[in-house]
Amino acid sequence: MTDNNNSQSKAILIVGAGIGGMQSALLLAEAGHKVYLLDSAPGIGGSMHLLDLTFPTNSCGLCLMLPGRAAYCPTIECDLHRNIEILPYAEVTGVEGEPGNFTVTVRNKPRYVRVDACNNCGLCIDVCPVERPDRYEGDLAMGKAIYRPPTRAVPSAYVIDMDYCTRCGACVTACPSEAIDLEMEQSESQVNVGAIILSPGFEPFDARIKGEYGFGYYDNVLTSLQFERMVSYSGSSGASITRPSDGKPPRRIAFIQCVGSRDDSIGRGYCSSVCCMHTAKQVAVAKRLRPDLDVTVFFMDIRAYGKDFDEYFDGVESLDGVHYRRSMVSSVHQYQQTRDLQLSYVAGDGSLQEEDFDMLVLAVGFAPPVDAQQLGQSLGIELNQYGFGVTDTFTPTESTRPGVLVSGAFREPKDIPETVVEASAVAASAARFVGQVDNLPHPAPVEQTDDTEWPRVGVFLCHCRGEIGSVIDLEAVAAYARELRDVALVQTLDNGCLASGLEQIEQAVTEHEINRVVIAGCAARLYQTEFEDMMRRAGLNPGFLERVNLRGEVAWAHSN
Repeated sequence: MTDNNNSQSKAILIVGAGIGGMQSALLLAEAGHKVYLLDSAPGIGGSMHLLDLTFPTNSCGLCLMLPGRAAYCPTIECDLHRNIEILPYAEVTGVEGEPGNFTVTVRNKPRYVRVDACNNCGLCIDVCPVERPDRYEGDLAMGKAIYRPPTRAVPSAYVIDMDYCTRCGACVTACPSEAIDLEMEQSESQVNVGAIILSPGFEPFDARIKGEYGFGYYDNVLTSLQFERMVSYSGSSGASITRPSDGKPPRRIAFIQCVGSRDDSIGRGYCSSVCCMHTAKQVAVAKRLRPDLDVTVFFMDIRAYGKDFDEYFDGVESLDGVHYRRSMVSSVHQYQQTRDLQLSYVAGDGSLQEEDFDMLVLAVGFAPPVDAQQLGQSLGIELNQYGFGVTDTFTPTESTRPGVLVSGAFREPKDIPETVVEASAVAASAARFVGQVDNLPHPAPVEQTDDTEWPRVGVFLCHCRGEIGSVIDLEAVAAYARELRDVALVQTLDNGCLASGLEQIEQAVTEHEINRVVIAGCAARLYQTEFEDMMRRAGLNPGFLERVNLRGEVAWAHSN
């Protein structure tokens, strides 16, 4: 560590905006540091958006990790935080300078859709003639050449995959906001920071390398990430477990553990540490969806080492129809007519056994991200034999280059709770390295509300990305609201919870001298902190804010 001086930057760059990167960003931003949150994907959130539930609580749990805030989604929290600047669809190409004063060159990849203009109407998808495998669904479903990042990702603007786009221009014609630019080019920018945190996540093992299991050749052999999307309500199948070959529900499913882990023959001698519990969770979810399902898990060893993990695993193992067998499967064969699978394995007594299943799930291990080598070279840090960042035993967050810190699965494979803990540690290390920010307290806005004034009510109706507007005639609701007593203004919004929506409400309140606000959108427990902050900025007491749950209590309840 170097001594801090006045020439050092207090800003921090975080490379990787998954669960670990977001945790570090929020902690540092709350401490007053300027944070640049960069990710190579079109939107922040990482692999977390692909999961419906996490072990051992079988809940999402993202909102519980935030520092000092009401329950809120961290991806949107990062977007709204005044100290966080999101750099999506970007990559680091070079770093110059010294610890405490780095100049980082960032390449911004073209998404061919302007984020500030896209309103997520989806008309571009309707007219796009080109289909492509949807990688967010593990290639189990088809998408279009123009697509939207996962539902909770930020920014949510559409992206065009130029590997498939034919430049027919149909989307350009259909876009009502003229957001699509097929000639968009990449650009470069530079940021000056005092420290860099590397948390770029992981890459799942390519199961095709283990050819004896038939992935990529046999129809009903899936990876654990593909099965995760199959059992997720947010997936294309809507949590319906079916065989890819014929769409029929399977009766018997097998899981094989340690595919791409603990295997020196393919240069993967390490344990990925997550797969055992990930499989246990998937078995639990599958049995909840299909209680009649028969599940067999082939394993070498079980690592259930976290808080409540062992109890969770014991509960899954004791379920009716669930069998754990300590054995490695040597080969998998497919019956040509039925597409069923025959697994050959050595039983506990040493005998060779063969057993038939309808579907096979491979619990694949974790590897460093595909651009780990390029990232290591750009930042001048050492990687180990497997491609993970090298750190010292007693300073596990510090890389081999002062000022460059490492956390999460980029240091070694780890689960979500451990990643969040390490992300908190690396945030503390970065803050200590760059030094304390001389924060001046933000003066509280002067409250302009007069209790004796006659009410001037502003009603704001949110389309909520179409979830409300596609079910409820908001224009008719607006017309009705305008006739109500004391209503001075009625407006409809695309997304009231986003920064642009909050700014639109604040501006309308100020311009029309509104002193009472009604927001009709999602549940009152969501985004409450952000709406109250908006009220204060507008000079109103948050007590004069009323929330109406149009989405949950009307749109969702009467969607059919």
